[in-house]
Amino acid sequence: MQSLGINVGSSTLKIVFLDGDKILFSKIIPHEGDFGEAVKKVLSDQSIPEEVHCLVTGTEGRFRFDIENVIEPLCIEEALKRSKEQVNAVVSLGGEDLVVYTVDENNRIISNFSGNKCASGTGEFFKQQLARMDLSLENVNSISDSSRVLALSSRCSVFMKSDCTHKLNKGEATKDDIVLSLSAVMAIKVIDFLNRARILAGRVMLTGGVTQNKHIVNFIRQKAEKIEFIVPEEASYFEAYGAAWLAQQIGSPWPGLKKLIKIKEVRFDRLASLNSQTSMVSYVQGVREKIKPGAEYILGVDGGSTTTKACLINIESSTIAASYYGRTHGDPVKALKICLQEIQKQVAGDLGEHNGSEAGIRIPLTAVTGSSREILGVFLETPAVYNEIIAHSEGTIYYDQEVDTIFEIGGQDAKYVYLKNKVPIDYAMNEACSAGTGSFLEESAQGDLNIQHAHEIGDIALKAEKPLKFGETVPLLSIQIYVKRSSRVPV
Repeated sequence: MQSLGINVGSSTLKIVFLDGDKILFSKIIPHEGDFGEAVKKVLSDQSIPEEVHCLVTGTEGRFRFDIENVIEPLCIEEALKRSKEQVNAVVSLGGEDLVVYTVDENNRIISNFSGNKCASGTGEFFKQQLARMDLSLENVNSISDSSRVLALSSRCSVFMKSDCTHKLNKGEATKDDIVLSLSAVMAIKVIDFLNRARILAGRVMLTGGVTQNKHIVNFIRQKAEKIEFIVPEEASYFEAYGAAWLAQQIGSPWPGLKKLIKIKEVRFDRLASLNSQTSMVSYVQGVREKIKPGAEYILGVDGGSTTTKACLINIESSTIAASYYGRTHGDPVKALKICLQEIQKQVAGDLGEHNGSEAGIRIPLTAVTGSSREILGVFLETPAVYNEIIAHSEGTIYYDQEVDTIFEIGGQDAKYVYLKNKVPIDYAMNEACSAGTGSFLEESAQGDLNIQHAHEIGDIALKAEKPLKFGETVPLLSIQIYVKRSSRVPV
């Protein structure tokens, strides 16, 4: 009998097609919140006979398909049975969750221990941190042998992101060090869950897409030497493999692609359109003037957690003459060099046909701020190094001296600053949650909604007539519930 098993995870779609006990094909692709399109992409070029039986599993899309569905533990039990391995536990290393299933001598699940609501240590969090460093999953298994494992604050995703960012921006770590350190953190979480399940010895099977990271698997084995860890060939699509086997017993006949996906349904509360608030917002546009030969300029640099910015200010007129906004990618010095090259192009373009020494400009002062200000200050050989609170305050009162409150939404954190008589006297930052930060918004838009360019987010958001009302303090949970309930909702 031929059968089809579909597993919709938090970030990927896994499909296995069996002919008896033989795998005809298996596929793993990111679904980006749109299960229907992902399934069509995988199956549109496959010839699925009507007599094929189908089954779907996965908490993120189980009820979005018009075929028989089962919970993931049943699929894990079936896949474990077919693997013919006798184990004490199965560890599922997914994009959103880490789950340890304890099993009996008949490979039946006894209990499970799952992760909390925090993104720290999950596969999706790991993937997001790679993207921040301009790396991909393909780069993970080829990092340098000289890489070091560094201590990271692992109790919260924001703290861990901050640790990674600051270590890179201060030159205390390489990208390879961060990759290895994040892998070690994820391994420690696995061991912690196994300890909670009281699995201290015996045999444990590792499943899920995260098993493709050899460093995590190696760290797990090093940290629990009394346990024999098994990574089956079907590890990356283990639940879909079990679903395909179960489909032969309880699956639904193949309905065809058009009838496979149910009509979208969203049950979230709604908010008023952002357009209703536009009258309360005014924008300040900096006036840019052309570079003047022989004039003096100040170079200002902001080395942020995710982006690096630089601009030239005319000392006499205080107007912007050149500027550039680029990605940090975990390498602040390289990012700064790109900024300087781009500004140099703008200067050269403005000077045009001017020749001789009089065509040059003078930059007697350079000032830096941002999370990488120390290392960039050394690179630029300037003593003018300022924290962001001071920099924001000075920039704000230049445009409006009556402002008393500043809210700054950065890539890594969100800040509040209170000014009195043009002097900052109080401030606060987000402490233990990434909700409301720029990187969370950008990573969610890219990873879950397939919005690849950050500058598109604002325009798309303004098109929403009734935005969804998410939870405000648990970013991972909010966005995953959205994906689970609705698939991607067009705006």
